[in-house]
Amino acid sequence: MADTDETPLRSLHDLWPLQSALNVRSGFDTKKLGEELVAAEAAGDVPAELRVRVGKALKCYIDALAGECHELQECLSWKHWYREAREGRQYELRDVQNARVEATDMLFFWMSICQVLGLSPEDVFRLYAAKLGINHRRQDENRTQAEHGTHEDENRAVK
Repeated sequence: MADTDETPLRSLHDLWPLQSALNVRSGFDTKKLGEELVAAEAAGDVPAELRVRVGKALKCYIDALAGECHELQECLSWKHWYREAREGRQYELRDVQNARVEATDMLFFWMSICQVLGLSPEDVFRLYAAKLGINHRRQDENRTQAEHGTHEDENRAVK
């Protein structure tokens, strides 16, 4: 177990191995799965067995991330049938501190998903920069939601 009280955490590089170690303790070696996936892709074939193992881990972390999103939503007065909504306070943030912790919990599962997919912190920053350009272009072109499906190839082109 890492002692983060003595180790300054300044970047994703610092968090990545801590998350990987936590994931091993909780049942998935995300680092190893990601490395196996990347190696199999480089060799030109990802065996079905590996696709299933990666898919299982990915599903578990997606479900966990979705759960954290729901817990974050519960920090809001979002239900339209309650008094808060009638008083004009729908979407009021009720619990700031818990919302911050839930957002941080989301980071744990997001990092796990990245690791299962074989992404390093450098990969994340590279993909973010490429996708940021696409997102700005989408805004500049004033695209509609109805057009979304016709532009999905943009994501596949991001390397």
